Amino acid sequence: MNWYGARSVYHFGVNSEGLNIFEERVVCIRAESFKEAHSKARKEAEEYAESNGFDMHPEQVCYKQDGDKLIKNYEVWSELFQSKLSLEFFYQERYLNYLYVPEQP
Repeated sequence: MNWYGARSVYHFGVNSEGLNIFEERVVCIRAESFKEAHSKARKEAEEYAESNGFDMHPEQVCYKQDGDKLIKNYEVWSELFQSKLSLEFFYQERYLNYLYVPEQP
């Protein structure tokens, strides 16, 4: 059995300004194959979405771990991107431009 990281994206809700809030979530799955990992991860993601009242994006990405046991500093997820942007601007575009800031009552 191998370990896989599985990423799903959910529509978490809408804030008072009408902005959508999304959750990018990675879970660990133990499976014999990518096919089984996707199946288990999809089931887990659907249950998570249903139990929280979230919409789930249909595309799910799985990443096969290197085979070591889950230990301190174990890499759970790694994904490569390409862009003409510098590291600073890529980070800004992908993460900071859409950072969720909880509303204060």
